Amino acid sequence: MGLDDLVKKAKDVAGDLTEKAKDVAGDLSEKGKELAEKGKDVAGDLTEKGKDVAGDLSEKGKDVAGKLAEDAKEVTEIAKGEGSIGDKAKAALDAVKKPGTPDPQ
Repeated sequence: MGLDDLVKKAKDVAGDLTEKAKDVAGDLSEKGKELAEKGKDVAGDLTEKGKDVAGDLSEKGKDVAGKLAEDAKEVTEIAKGEGSIGDKAKAALDAVKKPGTPDPQ
């Protein structure tokens, strides 16, 4: 095999390798597009779940704030009511220990 034959063979191999590289690049590009779409779907799902969790936490926060406001009102009423400071302190402590329950007095 002469030098010209080797050069021709090298060119053929280089051409084949170039075609293979183009095919691989195309395949990778398609896979990349598929992964990007899946990423968008996952991001959308996570965003929706995040919104749901945030909504749930907001509702729970409102509930807790409402109960705390009720308890604060109850403690205020206890403080304004009749009885010794010790009795009022005990009643207020009981009210705070059992949030959201009405004053037993």
